[in-house]
Amino acid sequence: MPAETMISVLAVTLLGTGWALWMLPVGTCRECPHCRVEKLAKERETEAQVSRIYGVPMCSGCGRHHRPEEPHRT
Repeated sequence: MPAETMISVLAVTLLGTGWALWMLPVGTCRECPHCRVEKLAKERETEAQVSRIYGVPMCSGCGRHHRPEEPHRT
């Protein structure tokens, strides 16, 4: 088999595998730790964006955005 044919077959296989991985429903279930971490990361990112918009400072104690009079959240 010529080298060009082998390279083409490997390229198509790689692209097909990439497409199949892209189609996996990552971050949509409630059970697995990965999806829970993804959901928390998205919530923190959204919270940080809203806090920056409204001028809520970042707490040096807990590393989260909240007003000084509010208690620390975990």
